[in-house]
Amino acid sequence: MAALTVYASESSVPAAAGEQEGVRRTRVVLVHPASGAQIVDEHLRVELPAPAPWPRLADVLVGKGEGERCAAELAMCHPGALVVAVYRGRDGWIRFASEGCSRSLSTRRSPSPSWATWASLAHAWLLSGLPVAEFGSAPMRLLLGQSPLPCSNRPSSVRAASASAERERPAAS
Repeated sequence: MAALTVYASESSVPAAAGEQEGVRRTRVVLVHPASGAQIVDEHLRVELPAPAPWPRLADVLVGKGEGERCAAELAMCHPGALVVAVYRGRDGWIRFASEGCSRSLSTRRSPSPSWATWASLAHAWLLSGLPVAEFGSAPMRLLLGQSPLPCSNRPSSVRAASASAERERPAAS
């Protein structure tokens, strides 16, 4: 696969008394290397610990922990999150849940970008239909804080589909 261009930007979600730390509205645009097609994903990412109700509203949930079992337990406690990531230092585990199946990956990487950013990239990757098995190994050109498209004030159709309460969630493996 040729290098996939990825634009990622985020903003804090305002709270009653200012910005809510660890709660981000995240926008990821994947540009397909062959066709140039742009896939836009806007989602809510929450880094733990975070006060209620934010963790149960998250599309992407990130917390400190270690191993696939920890990621699976966190996903079971927060079934609304399509992607759950746990990390300890340079090691991280990302759990994908979609269409009745799940997969955990362990990735060893450099400190940049953050595990939270990796989890958001995983969410966009999953919703774009790219093979989950290639996430983390496929060549990517990551441009942080940039977007080729203007931001909208309404959720994208991808975001709305990911937040559906009717979507079945897989059982832990």
